[in-house]
Amino acid sequence: MKNKYIINVFAILFLVMTTGCEDFLEEDAAGLLTPDTFFQNEDEANLALNGLHTSIGQAGLAEHMGTDAGVCGRFAIAGGWAHAVYDYDPSNAAVRNTWSGAYSTIKDANLVLAKIEDSPLPEDVKGSTKAQALFYRAYNYLGLTTTFGDVPYWRDEIDMEEVALLGKTDANIIQTEMIEDLEWAISSGYLSTAKWNENNSRPTVWAVRMLKAYYHIWREEWPQAKAELIEITANSPHKLSPDYADMYREGNELHDEIIFGREALIGIQTNGALSQAHYNANAENEDAKAAMEETGIFARSAAITMRKSFADTYDDNDVRKLYNVWEEHTLENGTVAKFNYIYIPKLMRAAVPVEDPLMQNPDPRDQSSEPRRTFTLADAFLLLAEAEFNINGSSTLAVDALNAIRERTSLPLYTTITMEDIRNERGWELAAVGYWGRKKDLIRWGILESTITALPAVEEAAGAYQVAIDRAQEEADRISSAPVGKFQVYPIPLDDILKSQDVGGALEQNPLWVN
Repeated sequence: MKNKYIINVFAILFLVMTTGCEDFLEEDAAGLLTPDTFFQNEDEANLALNGLHTSIGQAGLAEHMGTDAGVCGRFAIAGGWAHAVYDYDPSNAAVRNTWSGAYSTIKDANLVLAKIEDSPLPEDVKGSTKAQALFYRAYNYLGLTTTFGDVPYWRDEIDMEEVALLGKTDANIIQTEMIEDLEWAISSGYLSTAKWNENNSRPTVWAVRMLKAYYHIWREEWPQAKAELIEITANSPHKLSPDYADMYREGNELHDEIIFGREALIGIQTNGALSQAHYNANAENEDAKAAMEETGIFARSAAITMRKSFADTYDDNDVRKLYNVWEEHTLENGTVAKFNYIYIPKLMRAAVPVEDPLMQNPDPRDQSSEPRRTFTLADAFLLLAEAEFNINGSSTLAVDALNAIRERTSLPLYTTITMEDIRNERGWELAAVGYWGRKKDLIRWGILESTITALPAVEEAAGAYQVAIDRAQEEADRISSAPVGKFQVYPIPLDDILKSQDVGGALEQNPLWVN
């Protein structure tokens, strides 16, 4: 743990030395890393990599809310979450921050890659640093191209004035070159083959293979995705726990299912998604408040709750339901408190579910070392089932991959599967967690619009809370009144388009977002 505190300090120092991510077109990146000041020893290379690591997250609010699985458990949705429910425009701050944050990391990754080549470090250290920097750059370009589509692209240490002149590059070209970079990192032999939780949270060859698989899945390159996912599920040291709850149990935060993520340090860095899973007192009834008091649930934002219609799809015999669906609680006086919203116990960092508390020592303000689980082995099996199904249908490999997850649910194993089975298992297993998030799944499956427009009737039939039904109707109205495909990509931030135009650049708005 001492080493992790040192690493965190290095990362903070790196971030202080680099410019902020508010506006990547205004940054002067030249000279931040030079042979005279960086990469004279391995610690300096690690410092740079830790700076890149701060960009790592997991599926957030925007990928959970505004889907068939998630709804905001508040009466009013905060402005910072508007983009999650399709209420945003090119001036939205969350859209702008997503864009600028990714480009800030890409800029720094390009600097690392340019400077490491001329450093006096041993070849193995240089090779490892390069492989990891390629991973971080590819991670951010995947986020940009799946969120915005065609985007500005550069991979060298160039003057930011030149960057401001860039137009958009076809996302397919960017993704193809990122896949080539990841292939180099895999074949280089410089990456660790250990488990992530035994590698100081550094990217391993398994993390790189997983990122490459996500690229192939997004591009529907099923054979290539299948090859990477077989390597991970068959040959990596990562193992599925026989108990679903173990992944979220106190004391097992760094378990063997995590292929890649981002650790937090007690009192220094929190996992915001977890704190936002706590209930919102203003949106709940008195019985629900009493239940939260009895179980030690601290009132927070309640941004992450589950749709009633989605919660009802869990089989009562599915052990995952206990850790994902909490809609009522029997009070000490015998009253059954029925909540307005449905909460997700595995994220709440408190003594829930009451039948099997995942925590004995409540952590209401999320000051623990709970990591962000970005890539997991469960997701690798689910994606393998999907890739194989798209190649060979309900083959033995596809069924076995899905059953690897199904085996710990107490439900009957599959003998044959459909695409709907795969979609359902992804939803039940990865509720409110994972890398893609539910929204990216709906987009890549081509069912975002049809799913959201159907939600009001589905929620009403399930007996959802009226505010949740109204929210589903608002989202459906925004989707149905827009051109098909508009909300499958974000708009290019307006400020960046204007700054590009000011210097004679070629950056243009995404077509469906042009007024």
